[in-house]
Amino acid sequence: MSLVSRFLGSGDKAGSDRPGLASLDLADGALDTLSNVMRVMGNESFRLDSDLDATVFPRICTEFACHIENGAAVPSFDIPASADGQREWSRVRRFFADRRHQEKAFVTERLNGYRGIVDELVTGLRDIGTRDQNTESSIIECLSVIEDAVGNGELPLIEDALSKTISRVTETFAKQKQEYEQQLNELNARMSSLRQDLVAAREEMQRDALTEAYNRGAFDTAILQSLNMHFVSRQPVTLLMIDLDEFKQVNDTHGHAAGDAVLKAVGECLARSFIRKNDLVARYGGDEFAVILSDTSAKHTEALVERFLDMVRKLEIETLNAVVTVSCSVGYTEITEGDTSTSFVNRADEALYQAKHNGRNCSAFVAAEPK
Repeated sequence: MSLVSRFLGSGDKAGSDRPGLASLDLADGALDTLSNVMRVMGNESFRLDSDLDATVFPRICTEFACHIENGAAVPSFDIPASADGQREWSRVRRFFADRRHQEKAFVTERLNGYRGIVDELVTGLRDIGTRDQNTESSIIECLSVIEDAVGNGELPLIEDALSKTISRVTETFAKQKQEYEQQLNELNARMSSLRQDLVAAREEMQRDALTEAYNRGAFDTAILQSLNMHFVSRQPVTLLMIDLDEFKQVNDTHGHAAGDAVLKAVGECLARSFIRKNDLVARYGGDEFAVILSDTSAKHTEALVERFLDMVRKLEIETLNAVVTVSCSVGYTEITEGDTSTSFVNRADEALYQAKHNGRNCSAFVAAEPK
């Protein structure tokens, strides 16, 4: 018996043209493996710029997996169901290969972009050092001219040296400022794509099953990203801490099912109040939520907070024996230079405590102490 025959099976001894059992097992295993590969690719793939809806690509992969398994239709690619079990293998191969090529191009482009940002930052810092040295040399040279003029003791020479020095120093600093601003604008433009990548990464973070807000782990990751973005681009970031008022009483009086309904309703209010794609709403723990507002200063946050509080005040949640009303307290603060994730969160917590102290069902703002 040949090696191939022993591997695939030789059919039954009666001479039937039915495939051997080993051949059937091998074929079934191959189809199962291939369909599994397709499903994993859908669930674990990179989010590309072309993926406008995060659910579309995984759905297409599931359609192809079913097609591999039993010849089912692939509506997304206009492939009809097979009546005799035939598969469109060329379409399957092309779909898989095209996606992998797109992912490779995406990753390569992003890596090059990040390397470019790092290179520009390092180059910018070196340029700053060089410009500072040149500025220092220029000022020393001007001071030497003034010193020589003072040494000669002639007032017209001193006045002329002072006038030229002031003009030269003013011109030097104005040029330096212009170069700094241009460099910062260029870096901010490059960072915009990084911000979009962070938004996409947040979409992959795990959500809280009850409220559909992001979970605590996602919040911890996002707060560090916000600190880094502020350090690089100086974009404003405002942090909100939200706590449900007298929530324990809801659980004790109406039961935990009612408490879950309240948490879910408040989560929906948060999602409807903070609707920008780069806003992050998270369940911080228990009956406490947190919201990170990127590119938003504290002065623009007050109206958003009040809109959220009004929305919560209008909630009426029906339970088995009563209608439950809800209120929240909100504390918020704006990021400042030198903040850590701990100091940022603690200051927002301090504002939340102040809102509770002021009678609940309201908001309070705490600014960072000037250094």
